[in-house]
Amino acid sequence: MFRASILLTAAALGLTDAALAQRVTDNAAGGAEDAFGTSIGNERVGLYSGNDVRGFSPVTANNIRLEGLYFDRPASFTDRLVQSNVVRVGLTAQNYLFPAPTGIVDYKIRPAGNDFVLSTMFGLNSWGGGRLELDAQIPVIKDKLSLVAGVAGFVDELAPGNQSFFGSYALAARWKPAPGIEVIPFWSRIDLYNREAAPLYTPEGAFLPPRVERRRFPGPEWADQRNTVQHYGALTKARLSDKWQLAAGLFRSTSDSSTNFAQNFIAMRPDGTAIRRVTSDPPLSLAGTSGELRLSRTFADGPRRHTVHLAVRGRERVSRYGGGGRIDFERAPVDEVLDIPAPDFTFVPQTGETVRQGIAGVAYDGRWAGVGGLSLGLQHTWYAKRVDRPGAPLARTDDQAWLPNITASLELSDRLAVYGSYTKGLEESGIAPDSAANRTEALPAILTSQIDGGLRWKAPWGMSLIAGLFDVRKPYFAADEANVFRELGHVRHRGIELSAAGPLAKGLTVVAGAVLMQPRVTGDGVRLGRVGRRPLGQPSQLLTLATQYALPGAEGVQLTFNVTHRGTRAADTRNLVTLPARAILDAGVRWRFDLADNPALLRVQLQNLTNAYDLALVGSGSYQVNSPRQLTMFLTVDF
Repeated sequence: MFRASILLTAAALGLTDAALAQRVTDNAAGGAEDAFGTSIGNERVGLYSGNDVRGFSPVTANNIRLEGLYFDRPASFTDRLVQSNVVRVGLTAQNYLFPAPTGIVDYKIRPAGNDFVLSTMFGLNSWGGGRLELDAQIPVIKDKLSLVAGVAGFVDELAPGNQSFFGSYALAARWKPAPGIEVIPFWSRIDLYNREAAPLYTPEGAFLPPRVERRRFPGPEWADQRNTVQHYGALTKARLSDKWQLAAGLFRSTSDSSTNFAQNFIAMRPDGTAIRRVTSDPPLSLAGTSGELRLSRTFADGPRRHTVHLAVRGRERVSRYGGGGRIDFERAPVDEVLDIPAPDFTFVPQTGETVRQGIAGVAYDGRWAGVGGLSLGLQHTWYAKRVDRPGAPLARTDDQAWLPNITASLELSDRLAVYGSYTKGLEESGIAPDSAANRTEALPAILTSQIDGGLRWKAPWGMSLIAGLFDVRKPYFAADEANVFRELGHVRHRGIELSAAGPLAKGLTVVAGAVLMQPRVTGDGVRLGRVGRRPLGQPSQLLTLATQYALPGAEGVQLTFNVTHRGTRAADTRNLVTLPARAILDAGVRWRFDLADNPALLRVQLQNLTNAYDLALVGSGSYQVNSPRQLTMFLTVDF
């Protein structure tokens, strides 16, 4: 069945040059400085993302920054508000204030300036989905005020065949009341109107589930998730003088689910039959208020530049979760469609939770042109959590910790540099997955640490090469014998990461990366045989390659080819089942041309070129299917 989507977006783009606002110039591979993760618009390249950096998730750990400022974000931003994001880890975190062990994802709000620019994007795919996007820069007062505004809507089919329809909207401004001062107020919203609960597959023994037909949704149609996410606030950056700088932000985020379902085919057998378990939740809510105030003082000393930073950060997160009811249906083939009226679920009282955290920090950053740099930081954090579970006394957790960090780099020549760092953090550990008995339960904050080092070489032909070592350690969470997701030991991810980005030959751009890692779990659980030595879902090898080749004799035409390879992964907590290694290939073409004197870009891509079948790990012994082959097309035009 053909599915259409309609997206209308008016978002301001552009600085002093209108070309910076045009979406035709969006190119993640062309704009990537390394292979550690770059997203621009709906394009992404690199080893890492917000959900996976060295085997951990910066988003789950709450290591999000908006324009460099601390932001407690309970749900995703819309592209109507943010233009791009970059993963800061290893060398790229060297000049970053207060780096985090799990890495940092820094988002940039869409730019706006003096030129009116309207960008449109129309997208279709071979599954019948589509999108229409409009982004506009709206100047109001020259050199003083520009607006960013937008509205969007999408319809998609996901890998299991379930549908999703959502809309997104954004409004922002860039106001420059005086030279050196910029104020950015913003608001954005995402409405998920209809996302049917994707099936999970949980075998009854130590084996992988039999092959499941993709894009065949077994129902039920009424198991829809409806969710609303909002982000709003304001930030400012001000150069008070040649020596003093001020940065501040205050943000509010909410995520409200009026309906929420999970669907798990438990006790699945090799014959493809299972017991279908459908869980429904009462309304869920998550709200966070966060902000940062930072004052910086710069001292110039010939070729040396010293900056001292004082920063105060804080957040409060209030959530309501749990209380769901479930219904188990009789054993049947997993592809048998459940077509019955929605039953009545019995809910129980929910759990309320409040987290408050304050952070005060001081940092020094020293740069010596042509020699290197040194950064030192010390933060003190206060953390308090209150959990109000039905029928139980109020649970209280209070903690505080000193969190040091040090980074250093040395330029051995104009092309070769070495770097190293150590950092300690107090990070969030997310929520229990849908496959766990305590699904949606918020997990405690944890102390983490990281040490890394390496070198970078800038090749004469323009490519940047990075090789580094890392060691990240933190508590290990997984499902125990009772399927309760909790701390079971400690985990260490130690490995090598390699990056190459830039022009390799005339017309050929390459972004290539590799992670060779030895993830290990330690603790009483491993000693007693309750937990395996390999952490759940972590490959020992991760390889990625993205290429763009300008076709000779065809002006504006580039051929693209991408490869992602993941090594074997432990599929259950005890390491009794292993997911095989898998490579996913994508191929396509980009064509830059003029459409009625307007810059245009056509992108066509065949995703999962070989139609490789793979399983995504949701929890210990629980899986979802990956996306089969799909042809996508995006036409972008700037006016």
